[in-house]
Amino acid sequence: MKVLVIGGIEIPQKSAHQLTQNYSPVQSVSRIRMGDGTLTQQSAWAGKTSTEISADGLIPAGINEIDYSQPVTIKCIAERVITSASNIIDIPIGRRADYGVEGRALLDGLWQTTPVSMSVDQATLTIVVGATQYQAIYWPELSCYLDPPNETRDTRTSAYGWTITAEEI
Repeated sequence: MKVLVIGGIEIPQKSAHQLTQNYSPVQSVSRIRMGDGTLTQQSAWAGKTSTEISADGLIPAGINEIDYSQPVTIKCIAERVITSASNIIDIPIGRRADYGVEGRALLDGLWQTTPVSMSVDQATLTIVVGATQYQAIYWPELSCYLDPPNETRDTRTSAYGWTITAEEI
């Protein structure tokens, strides 16, 4: 079973019956219209991620005592996917080592699992004859600055809810 870990604290299943995690790109990009109307894009840097995690459950998450003034590691629960025409796919270094990388091949319009071997940050998916695309699935591990959690308590249902927002350093 996959487990969310925030700042070394495993979030108990009873704190996260319904859990959602979203990812958003963080980048320094500006678009400028030139005198002739063409659009150009300038980018200073790209490739960082922000994430928001929301959950509710029967008990509090127990993450209030994390030092939010320092970077915190989040071992994410929501997987990311890289799709390629090649069976050799580079995987980001910021990933959970405890979950490994899974692979899929697209054959006749259906995704099927295929074994993966890793060499440092490169996944080699076993070739599937006739496959037109491959996917490498991994779980991010992000070093982030977090905002302290927003928490709710529904006394009618005895449910606790919480949300954190984090941005990769």
